[in-house]
Amino acid sequence: MKTLIQLENVSKTIKGKKIIDSLNFTIREGEVFGFLGPNGAGKTTTIRMIVGLMKMSEGDILISGHSIRDEFKEAIHHIGAIVENPEMYKFLSGYDNLKQYARMQKNVSRERIDEVVKLVGLDDRIHDKVKTYSLGMRQRLGIAQSLLHSPKVLILDEPTNGLDPAGIKEIRQYIRDLAEKEGMAVIVSSHLLSEMEMMCDRIGILQKGKMIDVQSVKGWLAEGVDMYSIEVDDLEAATMYLKSLFPDVAPENSKGRLIFEMDKEQIPILIRLFAGKGISIYEVKKVSKSLEERFLDITEKREVV
Repeated sequence: MKTLIQLENVSKTIKGKKIIDSLNFTIREGEVFGFLGPNGAGKTTTIRMIVGLMKMSEGDILISGHSIRDEFKEAIHHIGAIVENPEMYKFLSGYDNLKQYARMQKNVSRERIDEVVKLVGLDDRIHDKVKTYSLGMRQRLGIAQSLLHSPKVLILDEPTNGLDPAGIKEIRQYIRDLAEKEGMAVIVSSHLLSEMEMMCDRIGILQKGKMIDVQSVKGWLAEGVDMYSIEVDDLEAATMYLKSLFPDVAPENSKGRLIFEMDKEQIPILIRLFAGKGISIYEVKKVSKSLEERFLDITEKREVV
């Protein structure tokens, strides 16, 4: 797949303090890339540099092969973005809002406006005034606005912020469709880790201005030692016996179950030993770490100094 976004040693220094430090990563067409990180990690600053709202101190950003630094007009033409919240003329209809934005771009036809309206699912409400729209509908209208000029790159900063579960699900599906059906490269910044897990192909963790990890979501969640859940009749006895057998294992008690990390090959041994000790086992199953747990593992282990 073609690389549409490339950051090369991008840094930002403000008042002598380096707040973004040598970022290097690429994003390909058809891919949804997620930015994760605590407040102040540098997510929005990085996005602002990509869209040209803030200058880089060092390095360069290439959009579809064009440099933001040296070929700004060519590079920015390929970007559609919502940074923070989309702003609308609330007294106008959704359609009239899009016509206003279309005038700011070259060669945006009425056919293209109709196309993006259908793409974001606003066909039945596009001629209503924006003041009657729900927050989710305004987000969708904002996405339509950013797609009018047929960009190759879409950047959304906190696109599900303030939405209810139904609205979050809708926006997530539109983002996946844009990447898969339109072949766009999408950057999403969010604090909702569970949503990022369902939405993104790859995720990069920013911490104190540094990218400390970039991995595919599936590969990331599959990393590390397997976790298992065992339901037994005597939780206290099972916990003590497990600790005596495997001193390095630190089991947790959760809703009548033992949760612990262990190599797959050791599980049959543990089951035989429990049975020999008279501990009844009702269920053994492998459990996956959530993205939140993996995120906390990585940020704690790779603390940036």
